[in-house]
Amino acid sequence: MNSTKSTSYLFRKSPLFRSLLWFSLVVIFALFSILFNFHVKKIPEIYSINPPVGAPGDLIIITGKDFGSIRDTSYIEFGGSKLTSSSYLSWTETEIKVVLPANIKDGLVVVETKDGRSKPAFFANTTAAPVAVNQNLQSNLPLITSITPDKIYPGTLISIKGVNFGNSRERSKVFFSTDREIKEEEKNTNPVNDELNFIEASEDDYNYVYWNDSEIKLYVPDGASSGFVYVETQKGKSTKRKFFIDSKAGKKSFISPRTFLVQTSVDIDETNGDKDSDIILRSPRPFITPSQPLVQMTEYSQEPVISDFQHTIIHQTTGAKSPLGKRTFQQSFAITVYETRTQITAAKLNLSEPINETLINLYTKADACVPSDNEDVIALAKKVIGKEKNPYNQAVLLYNYMIQNYSIANNKKRSDKSPVELIKSKNGDAYDFAMIYTALLRACGIPAIPDSGLIVNSDMKTQNHWWSEFYLASFGWVPVDPALGAGMPFQSWQKDIEASQFYFGNMDGQHIIFSRGWNEIKPSAPNNKIVHRQKSYALQSIWEEASGKTIKYSSYWSNPLVVGIY
Repeated sequence: MNSTKSTSYLFRKSPLFRSLLWFSLVVIFALFSILFNFHVKKIPEIYSINPPVGAPGDLIIITGKDFGSIRDTSYIEFGGSKLTSSSYLSWTETEIKVVLPANIKDGLVVVETKDGRSKPAFFANTTAAPVAVNQNLQSNLPLITSITPDKIYPGTLISIKGVNFGNSRERSKVFFSTDREIKEEEKNTNPVNDELNFIEASEDDYNYVYWNDSEIKLYVPDGASSGFVYVETQKGKSTKRKFFIDSKAGKKSFISPRTFLVQTSVDIDETNGDKDSDIILRSPRPFITPSQPLVQMTEYSQEPVISDFQHTIIHQTTGAKSPLGKRTFQQSFAITVYETRTQITAAKLNLSEPINETLINLYTKADACVPSDNEDVIALAKKVIGKEKNPYNQAVLLYNYMIQNYSIANNKKRSDKSPVELIKSKNGDAYDFAMIYTALLRACGIPAIPDSGLIVNSDMKTQNHWWSEFYLASFGWVPVDPALGAGMPFQSWQKDIEASQFYFGNMDGQHIIFSRGWNEIKPSAPNNKIVHRQKSYALQSIWEEASGKTIKYSSYWSNPLVVGIY
């Protein structure tokens, strides 16, 4: 009997042999699986956590490798606690973005996927970090010892020297006096009074240049006036130091404050989506400016993932295979708005005063809204200004040309047309007027931005609106509304004003700003579907962002409503 027949005979006749054979096959298969998984599994690895120290609501970026292209069942632990699904903004093979929830703990951070757990990295929660007791707290407060140069205008690069400023700025700020009217009932309310009497150097205008423990370099912010300046760090506020601004060229003041209660909302109806699909909503947040100094979100229907990121409020929804139905994301704001008044003497402008190079480079070139590189725009700008060299006078010439030669059209008639067509047709809406006026200014080398938001009629009805600002060395930003100046119908609270004169250099308190200039937002993942809303109350590149697995949903953005004024 040969070996094959012997094996066959034993397999048929011997139960013990059959059992041993099956057991051997199982063991071999198990060993093969272990060896295969050993080579195929990719254990996640954390390279860095940025920032390594944070607080609830902060955006945290974890970089590394082998995280997986989608989150699926993977998760992150902070201090032994798993993050909930609403905390995740994006998940890629090499980067994870999360927003820290309120109950976050410090400790070890671990990324776990189906292939295993990463080696831990460390994260510290600033709200739980121990603080050393200092017996002399006063010695840690910032102190200003000098401010140079002596002759200062809005926009001047100054050096503030002293001690205890901190080696980096982080959340520290510098505040300047401003000429702002205070409501009678608020004059004795110290916290509000202090906020309204001062303005902060602006990150949006790139005021901050350099910061270390003994010196701060920054540009004097728009709207600053003679009075006081102080530095505020995490340790507290410095004493106020007297500060004088040369205002021979002109001055800016803010009067007649009003507070608006404004609601914004978006409805999402997700009828069919994968369980791992995400929809990110970027609801515009009202801007903080010298004329709009107080913006407070008073309530919301759904808690946002981030309440203020790139001038937007971020909401996130997670899909499901079964329909989720309609959900409303609504928020309410209390917004204090001032009327702006300017007095400018063009001949006394210090045109030799250097302007912040970052501001010039950004606001004198074309972008997605402002066609300042268009040949027709450039030709018209040259024709209108002629040999005039003073930028203020140039801005006046361009404004007068537009309001005298162009007429206002119904907004609905031009929703799909380029603003440049205004030059040939001589008929356009408020959006066209603002974008072309801004473009003409930029074509002349004058820094300018379009503003977008709402105007509130005297009957509390709102409509989307757009206007402009241009920047003058030694003065700051000058507001202009060419559409209202050209006679656009509007129920103003201002009585007996000549609109064509008033809306160059002045602005009423019925304009609510949601964005200044074009807000270029990067998608959280390269393959996400993007929704952009044209001619809306904010100029931003992304309003909605859906992950690749989202199959079907619909959205409806309501125009903001004013529900109260006081």
